[in-house]
Amino acid sequence: MTNVKKTYFSVAGGLLALGIILAVLGFAASGFNPAVFQTQIDLRSNSINFGGVEVDDPSGIPFVNLLENLGEIDLAAPEAPSAPRAYVK
Repeated sequence: MTNVKKTYFSVAGGLLALGIILAVLGFAASGFNPAVFQTQIDLRSNSINFGGVEVDDPSGIPFVNLLENLGEIDLAAPEAPSAPRAYVK
């Protein structure tokens, strides 16, 4: 294997292990409540459910406010700039 592949797989494996560790720590912090895995973020109805409970104001939750405008895409065509005036001598 080349060094690039070794580095890639090392980083990927480290991130995978970190994700599993964080999931286990979150599960333990919840008191081993399996409801923590029932999180839903529905961008169509703008509702967020954590453990089966709907969140009224998600603006105080870190990183969730970044998802607020994710489902909105502006498809309007931009206006064309005005043509420059011709210089006549």
